[in-house]
Amino acid sequence: MVGLKEMARLDAARQPPAWLRRLLDTTFFEPCPEHLAVTASRSTRSFGCNLFCTDCAGSGALCSGCVAAGHEGHRIIQIRKSSAHCMVKVSDVERLLSVSQVQTYLINGEEAVFLDKREMSGKGRAGKTRCEECNRGLQHEGALFCSLGCKVKRSRLPPSISSGYL
Repeated sequence: MVGLKEMARLDAARQPPAWLRRLLDTTFFEPCPEHLAVTASRSTRSFGCNLFCTDCAGSGALCSGCVAAGHEGHRIIQIRKSSAHCMVKVSDVERLLSVSQVQTYLINGEEAVFLDKREMSGKGRAGKTRCEECNRGLQHEGALFCSLGCKVKRSRLPPSISSGYL
């Protein structure tokens, strides 16, 4: 049986999935260059490239036409928007990576996390708990990060500084 110290050591050595950096670097909700007829006739906020394939190394933002044309059986994540910022439902990603210690928000009755930090106006929200990466005020005391992006940035620090949050 593995002890708590060994579990902490293994957790600290864990690296984020290879596709996560691509997800965080991708621009979503633009019209699809391959399926302009489909995405141009609809609102790009709702129907642009808002999907992401974790199985394909070269893919970026995808539309539903792209997924149907070559990603059958792949692990697809739907990107959503809230307050003009990209986020994912926890239920869509929790089987692929840990979102523990990331601030969750209730969006349409479901928990979601932001992909990247959001700009703060002024000094930001007052609170006891702040994001360990960007210092944004957090709502939940158990959260250490405001977004997946901040969690990934902190996980790249040496193990003595980072606690292996992914």
